[in-house]
Amino acid sequence: MIEPRIYRAAFLPALLAIVIGMFSLENRPAPLPQGLAADVLFDGNMAVTGTRALVTSFPNRRPGTTGDLSSARSVAASFSHSGFDTRISHFEDSGKSLANVVGTRVGATRRQIVVIAARDAASVPDATGSAADTAALLEMARVLEGRATRKTLVLVSVDGSTLGSVGARHFLQSDADRGLVDGVIVLSNLAAERSRGPLLVTWGNDATRTGISLKRTLSNALVQELDKVPGDEHAFGQLVREAFPLGIGDQGPLVSDGLDAVRVSGSGELPPPHSERGVNDIDPNRVGSLGRGVLRAVASLDTGGKLRDGPHAYVVVGRKVLPGWSLAMLGFTLILPALVASIDAFARARRRRQAVGRWWRWVLAGSVPFLLGLVLAELLGLFGAAPDVSSSPVSPDVNPLSGGAWAQLAAVAAVIAAGWAFVRVPLIRRVGASGDPATVGAPCAAALLMSGLAVVTWLINPFAALFLLVPLHVWMLATLGPEDRRGAAPFLLVGLGFLPIALVALYYMVRLQLGPLDSLWYLYQLVAGHHIGFASALIGCLVLGVFGSDVSTLIARARRPLPQAVPAHPPIRGPGGHAGPGSLGGTRSAIRR
Repeated sequence: MIEPRIYRAAFLPALLAIVIGMFSLENRPAPLPQGLAADVLFDGNMAVTGTRALVTSFPNRRPGTTGDLSSARSVAASFSHSGFDTRISHFEDSGKSLANVVGTRVGATRRQIVVIAARDAASVPDATGSAADTAALLEMARVLEGRATRKTLVLVSVDGSTLGSVGARHFLQSDADRGLVDGVIVLSNLAAERSRGPLLVTWGNDATRTGISLKRTLSNALVQELDKVPGDEHAFGQLVREAFPLGIGDQGPLVSDGLDAVRVSGSGELPPPHSERGVNDIDPNRVGSLGRGVLRAVASLDTGGKLRDGPHAYVVVGRKVLPGWSLAMLGFTLILPALVASIDAFARARRRRQAVGRWWRWVLAGSVPFLLGLVLAELLGLFGAAPDVSSSPVSPDVNPLSGGAWAQLAAVAAVIAAGWAFVRVPLIRRVGASGDPATVGAPCAAALLMSGLAVVTWLINPFAALFLLVPLHVWMLATLGPEDRRGAAPFLLVGLGFLPIALVALYYMVRLQLGPLDSLWYLYQLVAGHHIGFASALIGCLVLGVFGSDVSTLIARARRPLPQAVPAHPPIRGPGGHAGPGSLGGTRSAIRR
């Protein structure tokens, strides 16, 4: 049913988009120049001493506890002692009383540099995490005491980070003057023994990310203090993060809200293992190196002027930057061939008087089992059965896979299986969509629906649409190709469509150090917590419905018997071997006579 000439011609705009994309490559915005006075020293030993004192005085700093609120008053007193104008900002979340501590020291201008560290802890005593980060923030306040700066310095000890960065969100909504903030640096796990990923975390909760200039400024500052800095994400990893954003950490909501923020994490994107969170695991030299690197970056932001503007949706390829708009344009031009070919196939089917309308209902009915699973996940989240992670994504180890988690996953899987086995077929009959899916109407409806889903996805997130291109094209080719094509090839094509999604899953499994079942549980948390938007989850259910419909079409075709070849009849010949009057030769002889 596909017209190859129309399909091939529709790829011409993609060639133009590739050429434009090649010319859109631009140089990375330069970092700010490094600058730090020789006598400004961040003392790692004093940071470790402060960590021990904090852990001893307030071992339990879980959000809303007495230790958490008492540590806020201690931090406020230390800020005030270092010459910062200090205030405690109280707020509530999840029924818990929380408190941010904001220390401000006015500079020669109103432009601001913000340094944030989490104070609350998910475990006791979390020495290498929030305790060491809070001690490092206090050490920075001590080092900067009495030093003249051009810009205003804001130090923030946030609460509720383990609840989904609610403290960072509260600061953003109540205390931050967004128009004056030049850059935000978030301290995270500075006392970790080693890093399991990049030291700089720049991801938000949408397709935007930290500006390149700030990131390069932090990277250059850390290189001055560390022998080796773990490398950045490769191009494919960056594309995955843009398409399926996941901003773990306090930088996530800040970046998504338009602030230039980066998280400096001594352990990488994830916190260190529980076995490495004791006071005795802290290396003063490593804490000192990371602290001095952050101070270098603060000095660069203070004296280096305004950060260079650059795209906030991009992929770095080598030393060049590919802006997001060029990838969005390429993605749309690659959707066009499938869209045009599916519309042409639909028109051809209608001209042949093939039924197509009922097959729309048939494909949508195939999505109902997955929609039932989505509805159950939403209900479990609404009634409090799912983990309460409604603010921002948290690290997977905050809500690990446990007995209750197993029950919720099993319930969702059972609903999907029951929906496919007992709901789908009766629903198809009820809506009048029964028939033989081996006919051309079923794949036409599936291809058109898949093309529409790709366009809607492109409107929501153009990067995510890039990962629908392979299933969009190969599923259409597998089902709208020659109807007499049999064997394993069409099924292999349909299976190939899941390769991009499998690569995305594998990337996050490696990056977040999750097994297959842990990944499903974390995905469930993201859906129930609305970190994956309802529209995106709905599109995912419909894509799975298209997949099931295409597989049903191929199975129906495989079961259909091959058409019997019609034997050719020999020509009727007259006496003497001449063609009789019923043949072409006989007709010509009659004409001549």
